[in-house]
Amino acid sequence: MGEKRIALAAPEQCTGCGACAKACPKQAILFRDDEEGFPTPFIQADKCVECGLCSKVCPALNSAKSEPIRQAYAAQILDRDALKDSTSGGLFTVLSREIFRRGGVVYGCVWDEQYNAVIKKAENEKEMKPMRGSKYVWSWAGDTFPEIEAFLKAGRTVMFTGLPCQVAGLKNYLRKEYDNLYLVDFFCGGSPSPYAFHEYLKTITCDVPLDRLNFKFRDKSKHGVGVHISYEGKNGRIHQSYVRNPYFFSYHTKVFHRKPCYHCQYRYFQRVEDLTIGDYWGVGRFHKEFDIRAGVSTLLVNSDKGEALLASIRDQLQLSPTRVEDIALGNNLTLGDKRVEFHAPAFRSAFFATIKTRGWTAAERKFLFNKTRLKLWLKQRMPDKAVSAIKKILRRRG
Repeated sequence: MGEKRIALAAPEQCTGCGACAKACPKQAILFRDDEEGFPTPFIQADKCVECGLCSKVCPALNSAKSEPIRQAYAAQILDRDALKDSTSGGLFTVLSREIFRRGGVVYGCVWDEQYNAVIKKAENEKEMKPMRGSKYVWSWAGDTFPEIEAFLKAGRTVMFTGLPCQVAGLKNYLRKEYDNLYLVDFFCGGSPSPYAFHEYLKTITCDVPLDRLNFKFRDKSKHGVGVHISYEGKNGRIHQSYVRNPYFFSYHTKVFHRKPCYHCQYRYFQRVEDLTIGDYWGVGRFHKEFDIRAGVSTLLVNSDKGEALLASIRDQLQLSPTRVEDIALGNNLTLGDKRVEFHAPAFRSAFFATIKTRGWTAAERKFLFNKTRLKLWLKQRMPDKAVSAIKKILRRRG
């Protein structure tokens, strides 16, 4: 069977949204993992009729329609139980409840049995609960696009929640506006490699198998809102800060993001979705009225539909108007008024190569035990004076 690397978007452009494969009338496009573990499109040459539809729906080549941000809020759900189980301020939960009240369908990210991040549908709150919580790894969304289109044509209300590039892919795939579709995205600092994530998981499942791991990003049960990972260990539950946990530290140092994440076109003040939700880092500088330790979200309203949806849930939220510029101070990688790139570490390729040849632990020891991580680790555990003394010693040693 003839096969070729798809030419419509280069590897450094393709986000893997899946719109091209689902739009192809001949089902000529397949997705296979590249050398970094990211699903990447290939064309089956013997099936392709060169209609060009894949190029038309590709959000890397054709930017989805965007709108300026209309209003920004700091927000927190009033339901304290739902707030406790949410990564941040619980906005996803209250939005989902409203869609269910209307007899609608919600799409969001869940873990499958092998800890792959995938976009699935939920038609009630029980099915929605696994969608709560952050998943800091690339997720597959493309299989949902035809199903969403069918629901919309049948008159069902649909809320799709995903990354900005996934929202753009869905919009381009549908190629028309639907009044019964609500698009919600999250602030995104980049999508890490599923391959790297699973190689890391191998290092923590020696004693506890995957089905008992109960792995959580951003677990706030012990320390409140923040960047703490937790999972079941041999002798009980383990809680780690983003500095101590090697995978989360790798994410924050942008080691293994998908290549287009470093120059993402969808993370600016022009938005492709109706609502944008995310963490409000540094909210305490601007808003004292919230229980900050419990988690506060930011909410950006970007369309008429977004305004209408917010109006229907206001009574379930503590809501305060805020400035987009204040939100951006703590979300500089996910929100801004200027198109800027953030750069991959120089050792990115070597990091992947080391994982493949010697495993995650070897890559961690070689590339992640550095001065930056040591300083951050010390700062979490020692007074400022002690940290200053350690920094002086490190400087002397070069």
